[in-house]
Amino acid sequence: MLALALFPVVLAATGAGVWFLVPGAADTARRLAGLAPNETTEAAVAAPAPAEMLKPVFVEYPEMTVTLPNGGRPRQLRLKLAVEIQAGLAPEAQPELMSPRVYDSLVLYLRTLRDGEMDGALAMERLRGDLHRRLELVLGPNTVRDVLITAFVVA
Repeated sequence: MLALALFPVVLAATGAGVWFLVPGAADTARRLAGLAPNETTEAAVAAPAPAEMLKPVFVEYPEMTVTLPNGGRPRQLRLKLAVEIQAGLAPEAQPELMSPRVYDSLVLYLRTLRDGEMDGALAMERLRGDLHRRLELVLGPNTVRDVLITAFVVA
């Protein structure tokens, strides 16, 4: 009885897996149903992106050291970042990425962190997300693709 109830769920999950994971399965299913295939898929297959657009472009920031408030016993955070930017923006955006305004914004954010926020398994991921949002606020949307933490020491 339980197997009969689970059969439609397993069948739907298998169909969804094929639909999303097998290349061209969605277009084949649309053609068999008599619908027009997805034009964006055909355009993406017909015109591959140039190789230079696929290479990531990174800008490395100098090491930042800030003192974390810790209830009377100061602790220091040393952090080094590499920021991945959109490949088409590399020559024009690099001077603005290294501007004192961006560096000041990052240091001001880091000084608001409390010592307890650096503990736990998700602390680094939360820090990366917050730094990414801060950089997007300063530099504008669609400039920063990712923030990589290359050095992280709390002492």
